[in-house]
Amino acid sequence: MVREKSDAQMPDVSSFLDDKFFAQLRQDFLTEARERLDTIETAATETDDADNPALIRIGREAHSLKGMAGSLGFPSITLIAHYLEDYLAELRVLGDRHASDVLKFVDCMRRIVESGTDPGNARTSELLRALPAHAMPDIVANEATLVEVLLVTPSRVVGHKLTGELRSLGFRVHTVRSPWEALETTARTRPDLVITSAIMDGVNGIDLARAFRAISATEDINIALMTTLSRDSAEMARLPENVAIVRLGPALSDDLADAVLRFDLG
Repeated sequence: MVREKSDAQMPDVSSFLDDKFFAQLRQDFLTEARERLDTIETAATETDDADNPALIRIGREAHSLKGMAGSLGFPSITLIAHYLEDYLAELRVLGDRHASDVLKFVDCMRRIVESGTDPGNARTSELLRALPAHAMPDIVANEATLVEVLLVTPSRVVGHKLTGELRSLGFRVHTVRSPWEALETTARTRPDLVITSAIMDGVNGIDLARAFRAISATEDINIALMTTLSRDSAEMARLPENVAIVRLGPALSDDLADAVLRFDLG
């Protein structure tokens, strides 16, 4: 008669099963990602300036890729898809030039999908900086500087205003709405400058600046705080050293120019 093994004698295969399950999820994601990228490519190449449901389709697929990729080991695709969403957000019609730009986002993500491996933070930062970006009408896109600015604000009005000011300097701008997203994005992409709103729910801009300084991956990041607070207020006393102040209002342009000079971004 064969005796059954006790629990203590049974081999622990949980990690093997977890690894096998996760590997299958990754493969399923890669298969689905190829299909979604094909959908984006088809929508971009069949665009019509007069009637453009393609823009909605592309945005939907980019949003799905952004949501799926990070948890399955491809944070680079999450970031690229987010940058694509930012690019699409300012379009009302997907003309030929913009369609060509969308295909560059697709090619970038497709290379990662086909490799089956996330390229890591340093390489992802390089890839993001090479992606198409909107420029001001009087600035030729390929003549814009390579300065990357991460704008952290929950306000679309403030975000639109600051984006215009920064693009007038030839800078590339990426916007996130929450401090938590800002921390992860900054650690992964290493922007040249982070500009954060002072007033945000939960973690405010001063708290975010302190968090950046406390984390080794972001401790040396250039930071500017957008605020209407008085410089001698009790709250501003908590602001770390070497954080530029950008006052919302008439002084906005001058303060941005001062921050650019201070951090040698011109």
